[in-house]
Amino acid sequence: MKLFKKSKDTIRSVSGMLNDRVPKPAILAGKRRYVVAGVLALLVIIAVSSIFQYYRWRTLRKTDDTGEIQTENVGIQMFTVERKDMIDELTILGQIVFLEKINISSKVTGRLERITVAEGTRVSKGQFLAGIEKLPLQLTLTQQQAELEIAKRSYDLSKAKYENAIKAIEIKLKTIEKAEADLEDKKVSYKNTDRMLKNKIELFKAGGVSESDLASLKANHKTMYTKYLLAKSDLDIQKVGFRDQDLISEGLPVPKNAKEKYELFQRINTKIERAELEAAKSKITQVEKSIESTRILLSETDIRSPITGIVAAKSMEAGEMVKQESVLLTLVNISRVFVAMNINEKDIRRIKSDQEVHFTVDALGDEKFKGRISRINPVLDVKTRTVEVKAALENPGMRLLPGMFARANINCGNLKDIIAIPVSALLRKDTTTGELYVVKQGIVFKQAVELGRELKSDIEITKGLSDGDVIVIKGLNLLYPGAKIRTDEKKTASPAEVR
Repeated sequence: MKLFKKSKDTIRSVSGMLNDRVPKPAILAGKRRYVVAGVLALLVIIAVSSIFQYYRWRTLRKTDDTGEIQTENVGIQMFTVERKDMIDELTILGQIVFLEKINISSKVTGRLERITVAEGTRVSKGQFLAGIEKLPLQLTLTQQQAELEIAKRSYDLSKAKYENAIKAIEIKLKTIEKAEADLEDKKVSYKNTDRMLKNKIELFKAGGVSESDLASLKANHKTMYTKYLLAKSDLDIQKVGFRDQDLISEGLPVPKNAKEKYELFQRINTKIERAELEAAKSKITQVEKSIESTRILLSETDIRSPITGIVAAKSMEAGEMVKQESVLLTLVNISRVFVAMNINEKDIRRIKSDQEVHFTVDALGDEKFKGRISRINPVLDVKTRTVEVKAALENPGMRLLPGMFARANINCGNLKDIIAIPVSALLRKDTTTGELYVVKQGIVFKQAVELGRELKSDIEITKGLSDGDVIVIKGLNLLYPGAKIRTDEKKTASPAEVR
C-alpha cells in the first residue's frame, strides 16, 4: 500500500506545481487547453506506472521469510542441462507439387469439333482427348492429289522430250558423219575435175582439144567446185553444237577421248530438255511433300494424351475456333509427386540427396507419408534467402494432390553427445548467439551462449553451458539478474517434463 500512497503524493505534488504555473485569466484560452492536455497525459503515465508496480509488488510477496522467490508459487520452471544423443531433424512447411505438367495445344487451325474430358478426368497415355474438324484438310488433300497427277503427267512429257532429244543427238551425229563423207566425195570429184581441166588447157594450147570441149570441161569444173562448197557449208551447219569451240564456250574442257566428248556434246545439246525434266521432277517432289504435310496435319486433328495423368484445366469448349498452339487442356502427372520445401540458407548444409522426409498433409489428417530428397535447387532465392528442395514419392491412388499443405520433418542424421535446451529458455536470440538465465547457488545470473542447430522445440548450445547447469525455461519475465530463487528438488523440471 506504500506504493499507492507514494503515487498519490506524487500526483498532489505535480498538481500543486501546475496550479502555481497556471496562467491568469487574462492569458489566452488556447494556452489553457494545452496545459490541461499535458496534465491529463502525465496522470495517465503515472497511473500505468502504479499498476505495473502493484503487480510487481504482488509477485515479490510470494517469497518466504528469507526473501527468496518460491518457484512453485509463481510458475517458474527450471531445467537441468545434460549431454545426450538426439536426432537432427529439420521441421519445415511445404506443399505437394506435380511431377510434370503439360499444356495440350493444337498444331492445326480449325474448329474444335469435340472434347471428351473435363477437369479431374484421369487419362492414360495415348487416350483420345479432343478432335479438330477434318473437312478443310480433307479437301486440301484431294486437291493436292489431283495436282500430283498433273505433275506426274508433266514429268512423263518432259521425260519423253528429253529421250527424244537424246535420240536426235544420235541422228545428228550420223548426219554429220554422212555430211563429212559427202564433203569428202565432193572434194575428190572437184580435185579430179580440176586436174582434168588443167590437162585440157595444155592440150588446147597444143591444138589437141577443141574450144567447145574446153568450155564444156570448164563448166563441169565450176559445177564440181560449187558442189564442194555446198557440201562444206552443210557440214559446218550440221556440226554447230558439236564443235570443240562449243564445249569451250560452255566452260567445259575438251577431252581427247571420243566417248567423253560425246557425253559432253549430249549434255550441252539437251540442256533445255534436261532442265524441263528436273523441274517436272521437283514439282512432283513438292506436291508429295505437301500431301505428306496435309496427312500429318490430319493426324494431328486427333489430339491424344502424351502422359498418364489428370486433367487439371480445360481452356476451350467444342465449337470454338482453335489456332495453332492454342492451349486446350492442361494435364498433370501425379502418379509420383514432389514435396516442395524452401530451406533457409543456414540449414542447407544439413540437406543431402536421398535423405528421408516424413510428412503429413492437413487434408488427410494424421496419415504419415515418406519420400526421399531427389532435387536440390543449386540457386539461392535472393529475396527469401532460401533454397528449394524437392522430395519425391509414389502416389498410389493419386490421393496427394498438387497444392496440398504439408508439414515435413527431414531426418538429417544423428547428433552425438550434445547439449540441447528448450527454445523457451532464451531471453534473446539471433542467428548464432543468445542469452538465458542460469541459477547458481539459488541466485539468478544472465548467461550468454552460442547457438547451433534448431531441433524442433529445442536448440543446440555449442558454448556457454555445461552438464548439470540449471537454467530457467518458464517464468522468465518474473526474474531478473541477482534475484534469489529457491527450488523444490521434487518439483524441478526434468527434460521429459519440458518436452
